[in-house]
Amino acid sequence: MTRLNSSSVVVVAAMLLAFVVAAEQDFNSLRICSTKLGPDCGEEIFMNIFGHNSKLVSDNCCHSLARIGLTCHNMLFDNIVNTQPGYKSNVTITRPRSVQIWNKCSLVAGPVPPAA
Repeated sequence: MTRLNSSSVVVVAAMLLAFVVAAEQDFNSLRICSTKLGPDCGEEIFMNIFGHNSKLVSDNCCHSLARIGLTCHNMLFDNIVNTQPGYKSNVTITRPRSVQIWNKCSLVAGPVPPAA
């Protein structure tokens, strides 16, 4: 049986700690993004990407989406695809929808000033 020396244990512990911190930061970022988007707009955008909603995303929700930014939009999309069973298999359909919604909303909202 292989013995672990103390430096190996320290390296593994440091890697685990870095992973936990990164996961917590990602969770906090997702929480902030979803809070800023709001539940109504979040549902409207979700249904347009993952559901069969033929109703376009409202201008109001487009402004909310533009305010949270492309990074948040992509992070929320990726989180759903990577953590919710059944969504990853449709990514070839849903990712283009996500991009289409972002493009439409960024046109509707126009230039958005950076967050303060």
